[in-house]
Amino acid sequence: MGASWSNKSSWFGSNSPTKDGKVSSPNGQYLKQPKLDPRRLASQFVYTRKGSMYFDEDGDLAHEFYEEIKVDDSQKTTMRQKLANLRPQGTVYYPNPRLHVDFPIPMYSPIEK
Repeated sequence: MGASWSNKSSWFGSNSPTKDGKVSSPNGQYLKQPKLDPRRLASQFVYTRKGSMYFDEDGDLAHEFYEEIKVDDSQKTTMRQKLANLRPQGTVYYPNPRLHVDFPIPMYSPIEK
């Protein structure tokens, strides 16, 4: 099972708190440790996404690649989808940050009169 981190030291402070949430300072006095709002730990903006396109061996970028195949004993050609030697595009950075879909805080602008 998972470990309980309730008695462990805090990740955002260098001093370890006591059970009542106070941190001892170097001169022996107790300081109140700030409470963090869990909604403020995550950003509402998304800066990257996973790319959906592929690079071929020539460096061309596309969703799909096809090659022409000549049919035996005729002048007909057919197209066959190429699946070998393709590399995924990887991480794509947005030019402008997007809002995350699952972020629970409504954003509004006050109406000025």
